[in-house]
Amino acid sequence: MNKEHINTKLEPQLSLLWWILEDVRKVTLRGIEGLTKEQLFKSPIEGEYPIGAYLMHLAEAEVYWLQVISDTKVNVEIKKRLYYGKWFDPNKGKAEGPEEPLEVKEYLDALRKVRELLRNYIFTMKDAELEEIIIYKWEGGEDKISKKWIIYHLIEHEAHHRGQMMMLIRKASFKKNK
Repeated sequence: MNKEHINTKLEPQLSLLWWILEDVRKVTLRGIEGLTKEQLFKSPIEGEYPIGAYLMHLAEAEVYWLQVISDTKVNVEIKKRLYYGKWFDPNKGKAEGPEEPLEVKEYLDALRKVRELLRNYIFTMKDAELEEIIIYKWEGGEDKISKKWIIYHLIEHEAHHRGQMMMLIRKASFKKNK
């Protein structure tokens, strides 16, 4: 997206939603700060996904919902970096993520890149667009959802998984390198 088309000043509702998205992310990143690549890669407790899988799942969800809200496709190379559709799905059992620990920077870069794509879209919006209804089709049927709900859902989704990650970090007694 061409940056000349991006509003530098968001309207009030979008500004609040963007601020909340960024605040939730800031707290998530603070919570994982100091973890090693090995801690991000290994399962913190038996039967749970690694913290890194949760991080990539956050990025994966942003890509998915960005495609729904904007009716565009995200570059396949970005999806490959996230192991899109391969690493995190508790309903499908075994994940197909990387076989070796990723560098911490790889997780952070993936989250940053996807958030940049979401930002580029949100910063082209007007508050009135938040009420636009999208027909969301899924394997169980279809729903009518607003663009505002999608952004809210991204906030709620990250806060939910952040809680899981922080609990798993504590249960695993991961020591943070500072």
